[in-house]
Amino acid sequence: MTDDLGLPGRRDLPPEVLDNLRMSLREGMGKPARRRWPIVAAAAAVVLVLAGALVTTVIIREPDGTGPVVANPDFSLDWPKAVTAMNRCWAAVQSEGRAASFPDRDEWVPRFTVAPAWTSVTVVAVMADDKPFFCETTLMTATVSDPDATPTYTQGGRTAALLMTRTGTIAGVVDPGWPKLEVTGRNPDSSSVVETSVFRPGNLFVHLAQMKPSMTSYAVGPTPGEQSRPPEYQAPYFLPPAPEPAASSLDQPVSPVPERAMPSGEFFNTCTRGASEVLPDEDAYKAGALLEGEDVRVVVARLGDRAIVCQGGLGYRDGKTEYYRIFPDQPNPSTSVHTLRAETVGGVVRNGEEVKPRNAYVGVVPEAAAAVKLDFGPGGKVDATVAEGTFAAWQPDNVSEDYPNAKVGITVLDAAGAVLHQGTLPLY
Repeated sequence: MTDDLGLPGRRDLPPEVLDNLRMSLREGMGKPARRRWPIVAAAAAVVLVLAGALVTTVIIREPDGTGPVVANPDFSLDWPKAVTAMNRCWAAVQSEGRAASFPDRDEWVPRFTVAPAWTSVTVVAVMADDKPFFCETTLMTATVSDPDATPTYTQGGRTAALLMTRTGTIAGVVDPGWPKLEVTGRNPDSSSVVETSVFRPGNLFVHLAQMKPSMTSYAVGPTPGEQSRPPEYQAPYFLPPAPEPAASSLDQPVSPVPERAMPSGEFFNTCTRGASEVLPDEDAYKAGALLEGEDVRVVVARLGDRAIVCQGGLGYRDGKTEYYRIFPDQPNPSTSVHTLRAETVGGVVRNGEEVKPRNAYVGVVPEAAAAVKLDFGPGGKVDATVAEGTFAAWQPDNVSEDYPNAKVGITVLDAAGAVLHQGTLPLY
């Protein structure tokens, strides 16, 4: 898998590095006592793509069936992805000594997959011995819920989470009487309202949250349809934490581990750990271009074709409390040179004086890039900071916001001064 990403080949990691990564993987997962539970009528599912839901067709194939058959119109089954994920989850079950108390791998029947392009997370809803469970994989990890764990249902019906992970997966069963499932999330920094479809038969659901479960409280309910909701709206029933997974393994670690001792790597760690947004496989990202201001810093990072911006510091709100945010790349960008989303910082009042607002201009370039020259027109020309196939620069103060279609000239050079790319990018 690392070959597909253009990453270095796999080597054995020092034990202390593996221990740190495994501890990071376990962070945020609840650890209730393991208990046996009777068969539960299964649950509902959703494929969340940024601000909306992806609606496709589900294909279900039994292990001994003659071929795929159409089942539920709101879900899809990617058979190759399902097989790959289930094999990794079964290996995790074996490596953690749970195989004897788990359904055999050849009894696992995948019902649907959730694998949107904007994340490295793949979730497979599985049935075995008439019990539902969920297999989640990322580029580095494999996690599987415990089909014999006792779920904790909501007070408002038989809805329960069977799996919650630090990558944002929330999966479980929905009350059979609920036509759909509404999930609201709230933490000190943000809130969300998502309506998810229910997979029938079985009443399974999968919600890929973009907020860290360890920092967020979730509530659920039967969706009220198209009713308007006030800004502080929350679904009526608190969603209890899921049981501890049956197995959670760092089965495909990236080696060598990306550098974190440089200022960009140190801030990447501070920022991603402080942000309320999730970042799957964060330990595999290479920290790239770093911007430093009086009260805020911005870093761009890459993992193969994926890129993110993380920014934060004191340049928000009252200017006295640190605040961090992660902004993911657009799914499947059309070019190798493109901008990334960031957020205006500054504008806060500190010691009676307003801190000047600033905008970072950041993006992705070929990994061979050694220099990036930006032309903001009347705003002037700027040499951007470049590292690990990313660039970053503060926008000049006199760049006008009055032209929504304004362009920025960009020239990308390699270490020998040869032009790798020349063109324009949108200012906003």
